[in-house]
Amino acid sequence: MTIKAGEVVGLLPPGVDFPPAKRRLYEVALELFGREGFHAVSIRDIAAALGLNSSTLYFHVSSKQDLLFELAVMGHRSHLESLRAALSDAGDDPRDQLRAVVAAHVRGHLEFPSMARLTNRELRALDPEQYASVVAIRTESEQITISIIERGVQRGVFTSVDPLLDAKAIGAMGVRLPEWWTDDGSRTREQVIEHYVRIALKIVS
Repeated sequence: MTIKAGEVVGLLPPGVDFPPAKRRLYEVALELFGREGFHAVSIRDIAAALGLNSSTLYFHVSSKQDLLFELAVMGHRSHLESLRAALSDAGDDPRDQLRAVVAAHVRGHLEFPSMARLTNRELRALDPEQYASVVAIRTESEQITISIIERGVQRGVFTSVDPLLDAKAIGAMGVRLPEWWTDDGSRTREQVIEHYVRIALKIVS
């Protein structure tokens, strides 16, 4: 498991303010967890990728599982904030709100694929208390979409009969994107976002 210098730049979401050494540790761990899976990666693997001794990493993190937890919280909080920001800029029309929130959701999975893979694959490796903390953040994100759909139904612009299930279906659309989409593929990022937004509107209409 080797990572070339500069290979994992910009993997962490916006607003993460770490000293360079700690940032590099978290980026390398994120890339390895996302690519190989949490259980396949050891602290020794992370240290080797950084060119350090394993003991050095414990200045920054107490355990591999706590490192996973911190990354999962970081990813979920960033995602939640991106949805809140999109909603706040979308105006009062539930259709515009849904467009904006779905676009933010899909964009996050496209722009931060390693983080998306980790947050969607590896949560079961957390202990029960950690898992509950992360799921609580995820539930807040999901509730944003549910509330938009409910408002749309109340205003007669959506015909959803189950906002919860529709929100879960819309949320699930982004999950597989990091598994197949690449910058050099046949669909641009914006094409994917626009298409997924159209699908989301069809689900609730």
